[in-house]
Amino acid sequence: MKYVVYIIVFLILTGMVQTFAEMPDGTISLDCPDTPNAKFQFHFTRELIALAFTTVPFNTVNDLYIQIYDSETGIYDKLIQYYSEKLKAEDWHGVQEDDRLRLYVLNGTAMQGTDEDNTFRGIFVVVKSDENVYLLNIVGSIPSQQAGQVLSNLGELGIDIPELEALSVLEVDKQPSVAPTRFRTNDGFPIYEVQIQGNDRIDTAEILETLESGDEDIQKAVDTMHGKMRDRLEGVGTSVKHKDGKHIAVVTVKERPLQSSGFGGGGPIIKFNRVTGWELGALLENRFPGARLSNGTYASKLFGYVGYGFGNRLVNYEVGGNTMPFLEYTRRSTPTATGDRFDRWYLGFGVNAKVYRITDITAPILMDTTAPILAITNYDSPFPLLYPLFGGTELHNYYSRSGFEIGFRWQKLPRPKYSATPTHLFALKFLTENHESLEKSTDWHLFNWRSTSKVRENPAITPGRMRSIVFQYNLNTRRGHLGWHNSFTVEHSNSALGSDFDFTRYQLHLSYAHPLGRHQIRTRGTGSFSTASLPIQRQFTIGGPGVLNGYPIYAFAGDRGYIFNIEYFYSFSPELVFWRNISYDPTLNLFLVFFLDAGQTWHVNDETFTFVPKSDAGIGFQFGKGDSFLRFNVAKAFESERDVQFNILWFYSF
Repeated sequence: MKYVVYIIVFLILTGMVQTFAEMPDGTISLDCPDTPNAKFQFHFTRELIALAFTTVPFNTVNDLYIQIYDSETGIYDKLIQYYSEKLKAEDWHGVQEDDRLRLYVLNGTAMQGTDEDNTFRGIFVVVKSDENVYLLNIVGSIPSQQAGQVLSNLGELGIDIPELEALSVLEVDKQPSVAPTRFRTNDGFPIYEVQIQGNDRIDTAEILETLESGDEDIQKAVDTMHGKMRDRLEGVGTSVKHKDGKHIAVVTVKERPLQSSGFGGGGPIIKFNRVTGWELGALLENRFPGARLSNGTYASKLFGYVGYGFGNRLVNYEVGGNTMPFLEYTRRSTPTATGDRFDRWYLGFGVNAKVYRITDITAPILMDTTAPILAITNYDSPFPLLYPLFGGTELHNYYSRSGFEIGFRWQKLPRPKYSATPTHLFALKFLTENHESLEKSTDWHLFNWRSTSKVRENPAITPGRMRSIVFQYNLNTRRGHLGWHNSFTVEHSNSALGSDFDFTRYQLHLSYAHPLGRHQIRTRGTGSFSTASLPIQRQFTIGGPGVLNGYPIYAFAGDRGYIFNIEYFYSFSPELVFWRNISYDPTLNLFLVFFLDAGQTWHVNDETFTFVPKSDAGIGFQFGKGDSFLRFNVAKAFESERDVQFNILWFYSF
């Protein structure tokens, strides 16, 4: 056996065992923990190699370390997981990666007479065959053009590995020594550069940032990017070209035309709930040139809404305007072939104002409580219509508020929506309004066509005049729906302002979404504290879908309280076989969700407070990946007398 011959020669020539502490640069310690003993390991020195081979390509190799393991289940995956992390931490670059071979190189110095870094100080290979798993570490100053030749000729040293003998067919010698990107073609070849073309208004860096949040497969990453930027991109094309032995991805985007200033948007609005019944209305907007939102539309606008509720025969209206930050500045961005590109940033104060009479909901924690203070109700969301239309009559309590409000805010808007740069918002709002209770006007919904069954009554609120000052700070570091989204809100109402209510309410809302590969963990913590008793419509209310899933809607309410939620999203849509060969929207992924909720409320006048949170756990099935989704939940409270809760929710995630 050749291995035994070389061991004997090696011992004669060296007379001692070389330790890893004496290894030159380019050497990786073969020290993967918790693995079975190698059935063979050896160190070929330069002198030993010269006995068998003194010409190209082995004349540039100083040392060769080898370990051989039996091809047991899981050993290959364990080795590549350990060494890939170790190698990447030491600036090694992957050249070939598949289910049987992992090849990494460490760049060396430029060859004499060239300006190019085209030598390898080290080569590291993990190979899986039918019977063995091989670890190879080759150290030297090996020209990149000879790397494949070294590996495919290891048989000359008695190391017969068929998978390496075929490497010359893969043209490893022609691989450039520069580091590739994280992306790969659908055939597994590394992408060394991503070029963006066709964009005029959208910054190239923003597109690349969004692309980075996608899959390693370049086509899947582009599909995900298009899904996230669909409101700004009409279409995206992808091609891969070859240049100097490199794979280069070219992403061609087609931007959506900008909405011009003047009248636009809006249109007819249809609502339905058990209080107003069917409500038909119309929304009209007039936008003004200036700062633009992330979809390219002008952000400063006048707006108006009017609607009539056929159930309670009331007219709702809302008329007002927004101005976005008055100050703007530009900075030079990435130069392109057509000239320099500039990013436009907005900074400064904005104003919101409106007069209104609207049917609103209590317990806003059911919606996105981290949203900034805006001057118009969200009429585009399907949420207020679909739930009551399909019989979800237990979801909201309604009341009427009418009056006037004006808000001032300071904010900084960098590249909108997908930038990793944190966005900050400081807002101060003054409101003067009247609150009134509303009664149920209909029992009808699609599954109660003849109104034979009675739906829940709409509970009364605490009516009166509300005069208050609201301050809010909003921090958003979200990038592709991942990161922090936090807010801190203070509301003060006082009889000196002409209010019927006296209180100061503080609310802190923290939410964080963290990726775990294709999976993710989402957490939320919200605490509310009041200095005095609150009107019903301002109380902290928990229970029901999306909040305390194992309990009924509006199960607990008080002047003070907290809620904690943690959810683990297991993404399994890419593993569905029948999806692999068809096109689907990458933003509409499927998740299995495991969740745990805990919360509690109490009143200011309670004599004592005991920390006894209500808690539950459950499992859900979610369709959708962004801030809005469709979710089916099954939850069970930890109280034995509570029944299992089944709920469906379609709303904004924390």
